[in-house]
Amino acid sequence: MSKRALPLVILFAAICTSALIFGGCGGKTQDPKETLAQAARGAREAGSVHAQINVILAPLEGESGLGVNVQGDAWLDMNGKALEARFTVMGMELSLRYVDGKAYLQMGGKWYVLTGEVIAGIGEGVIGALVNVLVTYPELFSSTAEVSELGDKKVGDYQCTNLKVVPDLQAIAALGPVQKLAGELDMTADEIEGYLQGTDLKMEACLQKKEPVIREVYLAANVELPQMGEVAGIPLLPTKAHMEAQIDFPEYGMMVEVQPPPNPAPFKGL
Repeated sequence: MSKRALPLVILFAAICTSALIFGGCGGKTQDPKETLAQAARGAREAGSVHAQINVILAPLEGESGLGVNVQGDAWLDMNGKALEARFTVMGMELSLRYVDGKAYLQMGGKWYVLTGEVIAGIGEGVIGALVNVLVTYPELFSSTAEVSELGDKKVGDYQCTNLKVVPDLQAIAALGPVQKLAGELDMTADEIEGYLQGTDLKMEACLQKKEPVIREVYLAANVELPQMGEVAGIPLLPTKAHMEAQIDFPEYGMMVEVQPPPNPAPFKGL
């Protein structure tokens, strides 16, 4: 599982956020599950989303490794399958672009193009398949098993209803984009479903009152992480970690312009 750990974590995040975040505009409805589905249809019309992301990774009991905090912003053009993201990880600033079927990483002030096998278990095909999972959110949205109200919550300037969301993991694992990703990882749909079930996933979404727009998502799960080296004999990442993520969505329908960086160097690994 270690070679597949990072792409599976990314798959997990893509499924969770896709199943929740893309809330555009739509009419009122009393049923929370239908409201989310209606928001997904509105998001398709919006075509783009800006996400503000805060992720905390902490070693599970008995695991060695450092706790990690990831903060940043991402802009996604769903129609054009283009992504721009800027993050701070362990005090290091990183930028990521995906455009015209190619992924680029900026690290240490220099741009790299991600070709071949980027790190163990992740190649160009995996990255493209992950982006395809992310942008096919309406299919993921329809794979929600249960949605129930938890109460009211204010997110920024918005009065919201907080929802508990239970995804249908079997239906998600059977979706075409997810199966394509599984093929890139040499995994079956059953293995993908088993991994997702083992995360002990908890999901909440804050839905803006009077208009079905998702303003905040909370995720909690136990995940496996890849080996990324050591510092003073301490692993940079724990093999198994508890992840908590809060994702806010201040804007939908904005212009997202993503351009390939000039003269990127081939990425040789971390």
